[in-house]
Amino acid sequence: MANRINDIKKEVVYYAKLMDEKGMVNTLEGNLSILDRETGELYITPSGTRKRFLDEDMIAVVKDGEQIAGSVKRSSEYLLHEAALNARPDCNAVAHIHAPYLTAYAYCGKDISMKCSTTFALVFGEKIPCLPYGEAGTVHIADGIEEAIKNHDLVLLGNHGVVAVGKTMEDAVKIIEAAEEVLRIYHITQGIGEVKNIPEDKWLSLIENHPGSRKNRYK
Repeated sequence: MANRINDIKKEVVYYAKLMDEKGMVNTLEGNLSILDRETGELYITPSGTRKRFLDEDMIAVVKDGEQIAGSVKRSSEYLLHEAALNARPDCNAVAHIHAPYLTAYAYCGKDISMKCSTTFALVFGEKIPCLPYGEAGTVHIADGIEEAIKNHDLVLLGNHGVVAVGKTMEDAVKIIEAAEEVLRIYHITQGIGEVKNIPEDKWLSLIENHPGSRKNRYK
């Protein structure tokens, strides 16, 4: 039991530091969590702490809405994590990130939909949806997350950031990294010339028939 707890804390710390190194979180924004579904305990990064300075003792442990362990106060956005994980019993990890390109779309309140990238088609399908604004630190930050995240592993939070779920933290983080890179290249491309879409029939074939598409991964 103790080894499993230590492994979970180490995993949260590792990925929190990785996101800090990549510039996808900052001292005040961004949090990651893993839910131990055997015990119902949520292991989440603490509030207002620079991610690169984290250690295992600082990871907050929350159960039934109460913090039961951790030397630093839990993130105020634990409610968002709980809502996402309740909606996705197939997932155990949540990454709430403020990746610049993705967050820019969230600030605009815009869904992300593009047909120029095979990665986008295979990982996200038709779109990455954006939820309306919900006040941070309150239950309303999670408004609409349950329905949206049932069919999307990555969701934008209006005027705020993004949230991704995965079976593991690696699964959650890697789709954020993939989306951020696609958007970075997309905006570079716009400076070069008109973006050329994949032909519609080929696009639909990727989504419907490719063994690596989201639709077929979740069959």
